Amino acid sequence: MSKIAFLFPGQGSQSVGMVRGLAAYPGALELFQQASRNLELDLFDLCLNGPEEILFQDLYAQVAVHVTNCAYAEQINRINLTPRWAAGFSLGIFSALVAAGSLSFEQGLEGVRIAAEKMSAEGRFYQGAMAAIIGLSAGEVQSVCQEVNRVFVASINSSHQVVISGEEEAVEKAIQLCIQRGALLAKRLPIGWAIHTPLMERASRAFAQKIKDWQVHPPRFPVLSYLKAEALETPEEIKQELSAQFSQPNCWHKVLLRMVEEGINTFIEVGPGNVLSQMVRWVSRSALTFTAEEVVQKGNTPTL
Repeated sequence: MSKIAFLFPGQGSQSVGMVRGLAAYPGALELFQQASRNLELDLFDLCLNGPEEILFQDLYAQVAVHVTNCAYAEQINRINLTPRWAAGFSLGIFSALVAAGSLSFEQGLEGVRIAAEKMSAEGRFYQGAMAAIIGLSAGEVQSVCQEVNRVFVASINSSHQVVISGEEEAVEKAIQLCIQRGALLAKRLPIGWAIHTPLMERASRAFAQKIKDWQVHPPRFPVLSYLKAEALETPEEIKQELSAQFSQPNCWHKVLLRMVEEGINTFIEVGPGNVLSQMVRWVSRSALTFTAEEVVQKGNTPTL
């Protein structure tokens, strides 16, 4: 049985030049062209050349990462690599489900755009923010959030790497408290919405209404929920995951722990960068990690 897992990154992994490794693949370019027609801009050029201030805007960042994920997944599929498990970090869940055949590419793209639309609508009521806290446990960060109104633990990435999310002023207060409590690093992330918090509950309900009639298929390989670390098996479970993710915390650390405990020893980050690969190192020093660009250029993983 395969001991490989695919990890699909989310917003925050974008960078100018991140698609350079895809330029030689017509199939990848076609996916970017499809997305460009909906956005009314050249998405591939934006990812390749910037400008950064446009690429990092929430909508463009989310669509750019998702399409890059899907483009790399398509190329990896061509070399017949099938994972034992897959998981998507935040919006990466759309990419994971497209790669697994549960969603079409068009559905995934539409889902990312609807998600951005609904979160943006909520953002009009307040200025949201997110921040990474390194060096404090989830319990210590949770204590800080309980002292500051309208800021929440949004993502537990490792035993000592936690993301908080909420209203901007509250996040700034929580950052200062975390520093006072001994955090090694506490910094804002380039995201302007309070994702993975109860402040997005209306966005979750609105999204659920938008996708209630979607035709969703069982995945061809298991995709783990990043909210519960359990396999998403039915169309109903998949729709619930996609809708609930805006207002519920991300339990990514639990996902990685389960994969390692179940024997996964090789992780491929199917998308731009190596943010998730670095998180794997917090869970298992012996695990092998590869970027999508490395795998596509080589034609397989070095362990096969």
